[in-house]
Amino acid sequence: MSESKRMKSIARRVSTSFVLRLLFIMLLVNIVLIFSVLGWSAYSVEKAALGSDWQPSLTRELHFDRSLPVITGFERLTYSFSLPGGETHRMPLGETLFNFIPVLNVLLIAQVIIVVIEYRGFRRKTLLLLSPLQKIAQTAQALSETQFDEQKFHSLEDAIQNISVLSPGARLSTGHSELMGLENAVNNLISRMHEAYRQQTRFVSDASHELRTPIAVIKGYAELLNRWGKDDPKVMEESVAAMLAEADNMQRLVEQLLFLARGDAGRTAFSPEKVDLRELLLSAVDEYKLIGTKHTWRIRAEEPVFTFGDEAMLKQALRILADNAIKYSPEGSIITLRAHYTPQGMATLSVQDNGTGIKAEDLPHLFERFYRSDPARSRGGTGLGLAIAKWITERHEGHIDVFSSLGLGTRFTINLPAYKEEDKTAQPKAAMAAE
Repeated sequence: MSESKRMKSIARRVSTSFVLRLLFIMLLVNIVLIFSVLGWSAYSVEKAALGSDWQPSLTRELHFDRSLPVITGFERLTYSFSLPGGETHRMPLGETLFNFIPVLNVLLIAQVIIVVIEYRGFRRKTLLLLSPLQKIAQTAQALSETQFDEQKFHSLEDAIQNISVLSPGARLSTGHSELMGLENAVNNLISRMHEAYRQQTRFVSDASHELRTPIAVIKGYAELLNRWGKDDPKVMEESVAAMLAEADNMQRLVEQLLFLARGDAGRTAFSPEKVDLRELLLSAVDEYKLIGTKHTWRIRAEEPVFTFGDEAMLKQALRILADNAIKYSPEGSIITLRAHYTPQGMATLSVQDNGTGIKAEDLPHLFERFYRSDPARSRGGTGLGLAIAKWITERHEGHIDVFSSLGLGTRFTINLPAYKEEDKTAQPKAAMAAE
């Protein structure tokens, strides 16, 4: 087997193992979610039926008619409970289960999309991390042409072939001091692979956790609608509005997850052109005034400020920072947007609010995915906005500065390379690189 085929085989095995573990985690989450829904439904019915007489030691039974087809049997699945010596109460548990299926289908579709994107991105990263093995193979070939102990060569080859890269403690060791440099190179490569795998696993775990919250809210209002909404138009209107709002939250979360996943996989479209940051600010403020935000907007941009970038991406990053300023500053306060050139020749745009500010210990973690500093700064968000803004800025070869003081406010500044005339010739190359 050639080294190229061997690397692809290893990458395929590692990626397959990652996907299997990912599917196993998602399966556990779905099972726990289903049982939580059924358990909570049963508990709610028990409390509603028994009131203050409810106690843990009830007589409980599940009734499944084995003479019926499986699906029909689950549809007619009933749950009964009673106090010792008391009246028996019944609940159509199958109806609750099948009412939850549409929500479960949405979750499964989102999970399938995440699995496909994560598999392709992780396989590409694995191949990239394994590329140094080609150099190792070339070095081994060069060594074989010199006076080299053949036994040591075979021991190195066997050690590399037999090493288990999936094991967290996997290390290459041949016992020969002459091969110490190669061993260190391979071991460093394996360590980077494990770190990439750990980050992917954490990302999937956090995403699953974040998706459970809107699902739980939708489930709660679905039960409320099923129990009282049929006869109460006010309850029905409130429940439907809440379910739609949570569905929008879930859609926004999935879209942001897909954006980051495509970005990590290098599949996000990037169309750079000459962009005026001053016009970008003016356009954003006009949009916010149109939707009627209760803040005062102040623009500090006396002249055009040009950079070379994707206008849609930069506007998305600006909206993320402006939305944060709106969320975490009081109504009627001033939000200042500024665009200017720095003495170092950078084109910058900044968003400053007069809000509560951010604690110093939270600043280093602001751009981590799903990071929550405290409950006061986690309302109405997904925890992915600043991570997306950071990714967009770095895609433009820039960086974000943050200055914050408790009780005074926060300023985010996006620093981008200023536009140069030679960027015109770089535009076609950048577009091809994005494809």
